[in-house]
Amino acid sequence: MEQKNILHNLVMENRKRLVLSGVKEVEGFTETEVCLYTDMGQLTIKGKNLKVNQVSTETGELTMTGDMINVLIYSEKTRRSPDNFITKLFR
Repeated sequence: MEQKNILHNLVMENRKRLVLSGVKEVEGFTETEVCLYTDMGQLTIKGKNLKVNQVSTETGELTMTGDMINVLIYSEKTRRSPDNFITKLFR
């Protein structure tokens, strides 16, 4: 089986600006939390006055800023499948 090359980089500047590559999907965001999926799993970013400035679905790059980026949490979760909600509904 052939392994595909996974490319995910994260650059944080002064805990106020974050540039990510390898972003597959942005699940949602508020002023205090951004949840997204990368080539390496789920990433949750927490902070104060967070703003997603730029997202490119073609290149997988995301740029965001905030008053303070406090927490980066990686997990192994992959994207939820569309039928997950329906499956949970009928349990």
